Order: sequence, then C-alpha cells, then structure tokens
Amino acid sequence: MTSVTRTVLAVLAALTTLASTATAEEAPVAAPPPAGTPAPTATPAVVVVTTQTQPVAAPAPATVASAQPATPSLTEQTDDGWKQPVGKRFLHGFRLGYLALMNYDRPNREGGMSLKQELGLKTPHMMLLGYEGFYRMVGHSWLNVLLVGNVTVAGLEQSKFIPAASGLIGFEFDRSFQVGVGVNLTPDTQQPSHMIVAGGWTPRVGAIHTPVHFFFVPDTEKNHRVGVTVGVTW
Repeated sequence: MTSVTRTVLAVLAALTTLASTATAEEAPVAAPPPAGTPAPTATPAVVVVTTQTQPVAAPAPATVASAQPATPSLTEQTDDGWKQPVGKRFLHGFRLGYLALMNYDRPNREGGMSLKQELGLKTPHMMLLGYEGFYRMVGHSWLNVLLVGNVTVAGLEQSKFIPAASGLIGFEFDRSFQVGVGVNLTPDTQQPSHMIVAGGWTPRVGAIHTPVHFFFVPDTEKNHRVGVTVGVTW
C-alpha cells in the first residue's frame, strides 16, 4: 500500500469519528425518572370564549290567587227551578177588576135613602182599577206568609170616583194559591170599615206574575160587595 492510500484512509477514519461525536452531542438521551415518581400529566388547553353579555329580565312574580270566600248568591231557588232575587220578595203591580154591589137600591141609609140614591149609581156592576203590593215572608217550603196592601177606585164607567183601601195578611201555598183576610176602608161616614176575605191563584208567565183573585166584603146592612181582579205583578 502506498503512502497516498494510507493518508486517504486516515482522513476518512478521522471524519467518521468526528461525525459520530457530533451526533451524540446533538441528541442527548433523557435520564429515566426515579422509581415511584408519578408520570407527568398533560395540561389541557384552556379555550377562552368571549360572548356579549345581554341583560336578563327578572322573572315576573307569580300571581297567587287569593283564597277569598265566595260571595253568597243573592238569589233564592224556587220549587219549580226558577231563581228569584231576594229583593223580589216584594212584588207590586196593576189590578183591573169587576165589583158587584148587592142590595144597592135597598133604603138602609140615613134618611131612608139607598146607596143607589146616595151615590147616584145607575147599576150595581162597576169596574175596578187599582194598584197592589205584597211582601212575601219565605218559608223555604210549601208555605209562605203574605202581607198585602192595595188601593182601588170603582165606578169610573159611571163617572163616579169611589175609592177603597185594603190591608190583608194571608198564606201562600206552593207559590201559587193565596188566601187572606183583613180590613177594607172606604170614605163612608156611616160604615167606613169592613172585613174583607180574598183568595186566588197566581200563575207565572216568564218573569212576571198574573194574579187572579176573588174577594168578598160583608156588610151588616146587606150591602155586600163581591168581585174579582186580574193584573200583572213584577
């Protein structure tokens, strides 16, 4: 082997040794952790999200229903299913009727006169026109108590004005049939007061009543009065 060849081989060996040393220095080997040391954990990345804050309206307070007692009804239930206001215990209305005066031509008045002569009547049959009101004391069963008052005018068809007023106390059966007794007053200087007996039937038509009543007024001088009235009550 020549000296040139030896020189080349020596240079190549030197270069190889230098390259191995440089590689070892660039990549140092990490020393293993001591026994019993926990392995390091990776720290999670923190992502910050920025949003625009909107004002949040406060929730409306819940409405609490007040537990108040129910207002009592101002109606009363009738036996036939109708409801009638308590205020309607007082009823009133017009009356139209007929009156017959018995023995009107009998001379039993002062001076030997008769009612026909004294009042100037042409017939004992007269029309009645009046107004009536009554208060019902409800018994909440088949029987009620009635307080009745009315005023009437007779003789209008004969151009006469003969007033009378009556007050009665009576009973009502099943809100349909009524009977009563009371006092009847007239502007008569000889016999201003009489007893009166009345009775009848009051059918209902919707919200109104249509009473049909008969009455009798006895008289000690035989001038009895009998009659019938019909009308509308509300």
